[in-house]
Amino acid sequence: MMSMVTLADGSVLDLSAWPLPEGAEDGVMNRVQLARAFSVSENTITKWISLGMPVLSDGQNGVAYEFQLSHCYAWRQDRDSKARAAKARGDQLAMQAALAFRNLDADQEEAEGGLTADELRKWSEAEFHRNRVDEQRRRLVRAEAVSRVFEQLLVLVGNTFDTLPDWAEVNLGLSVDQVAQLQSRCDLARAELRATIEADLLGPATVLPFAGAGRQEEMAL
Repeated sequence: MMSMVTLADGSVLDLSAWPLPEGAEDGVMNRVQLARAFSVSENTITKWISLGMPVLSDGQNGVAYEFQLSHCYAWRQDRDSKARAAKARGDQLAMQAALAFRNLDADQEEAEGGLTADELRKWSEAEFHRNRVDEQRRRLVRAEAVSRVFEQLLVLVGNTFDTLPDWAEVNLGLSVDQVAQLQSRCDLARAELRATIEADLLGPATVLPFAGAGRQEEMAL
C-alpha cells in the first residue's frame, strides 16, 4: 500500500503520518458516503475538493466521484494540523508584539523622570495596591483570564459556525448554493470576530502594567 499521495497542487501527502483511527476500515467511497463518514454535508465535501482534497476519479457524465477514505482522512488531518500551527505562530507573533508595545507612555515616563529611587518605589507600591483593590472590586481583570475566556468563546462560536451550514441544510432544506453562501458568511463572521477580539485584547490601551515588591503583574480592563 502506497504511503505517499501527490496532491493537485504538487505537494506530497504522507499517509503514514495520519493513519486511520483504530477500527476504521479503508475503502473507496462516493461523495454521499464520504460526507456520512466525516459527519458533514455533501456541500462541505465539494468545498474540500476545491481546496485540494485528493480524488480517485472525478465525477462527470453521470459517473460519481470516488474517494479513498484513508487519503481524504490524512489530507484533512494534515490540513487541520497546518492550520493549528499557523494560528499558534500568529498568536506567538502577536504576543511578542504586545510585549514590545507595553512600554510606559510619554506622560508616565515624564512624571517618573523626576522621582528619586525611593519615591519611585513608593509610587510603584501605591500603584500596585490601587490595582489590587480595583481587581477585588472587579474594575480590573487579569489579562490572562480575559484571554482564556475569549479563547473559549471563540472555540464555542467556531464550532457553531462549522456545524451551522450542515444543520441548516438538513433541517431547513437549504439548497447547495444557499448552504455555500451561509458557509461563506460564517467563515467571514468568525474571522471578523477573532480579529476584533484579538485587536482589543492585544492593544496597548487595554493592558495596565503595574509593579510592587520586586515583581510586575499585568491587568486588563
